[in-house]
Amino acid sequence: MTQAEVVPAGGMLGVDKALRETELLISAGIILSSLESLVRPQDVEDDGLISWRIGRTRSKRMARGKTGQVFDKIFTSPGIQVLTSLRLTASTLVALPGTNRQTKAAAMTFLAVSNVLMQLRSNYGADGSDHVNLVVCAAVAASKFFPDDEKARKACTAFIAGQSVVSYFAAGLAKAISPYWRDGSAMQGIFRTKTYGQKHVGELLKKYPWLARLGGWGVWVGEMLFPLALVAPKPIAAGLLGTGVSFHAGNAAFMGLNRFLWAFSATYPSVVHHSKHLSQRVTAGQ
Repeated sequence: MTQAEVVPAGGMLGVDKALRETELLISAGIILSSLESLVRPQDVEDDGLISWRIGRTRSKRMARGKTGQVFDKIFTSPGIQVLTSLRLTASTLVALPGTNRQTKAAAMTFLAVSNVLMQLRSNYGADGSDHVNLVVCAAVAASKFFPDDEKARKACTAFIAGQSVVSYFAAGLAKAISPYWRDGSAMQGIFRTKTYGQKHVGELLKKYPWLARLGGWGVWVGEMLFPLALVAPKPIAAGLLGTGVSFHAGNAAFMGLNRFLWAFSATYPSVVHHSKHLSQRVTAGQ
């Protein structure tokens, strides 16, 4: 008896199926965020909320010399709109069926590099989803350079899965040691803010402090348990993934954090592929 990976009827190996699902999810998120940026061009103007004229003052290197001149061209209108449009085009090419491997490799590499540029332009509002986007795009791009090496492609999905579970655990641990998450005041504070809050939810949590405490504990305990998706029995592993998706969907609906839903969900196919009980690998006899 030997371990073998069954190839589905369509001829796609499990690792390639995971990578394709990852491509679709990460591309969908970038497409939506790019469209959101393009329909609000005023935000990136000199007098806008995310002005490069202000952002460039974070570093002398970004504000002076030839480097500063290059950044000024890229990060002000119309350069920033061109960069965003190129990201939209690249992610669309990746999502479209029939796009060849070479084009996907170039597109995913561009998305990874441009993700760094977008964070360099402004770290205002930057969050975990930006880092996950970079990790996923870079890993998927790397996988395209090894079309004949399944082990290398598996290493790329293993990297994505590892980054996913470590991110969840680290986020949960940071909350677990915070008294504000343990006593529920963090939940109350978040939902009272104008940026991420919801008035009716904030009032509900204020009226029922035990509900805020329960919510806070639920978040950090769930995040710290997420790595078990790699080794837990199938019902538990599937439940953890389902809880994760529901958590991010809730954040998107109530806090406007829709990028988290797409970015972190894009890591799930790799988690599934490397999960002991959810993996598509099966034992086959020879």
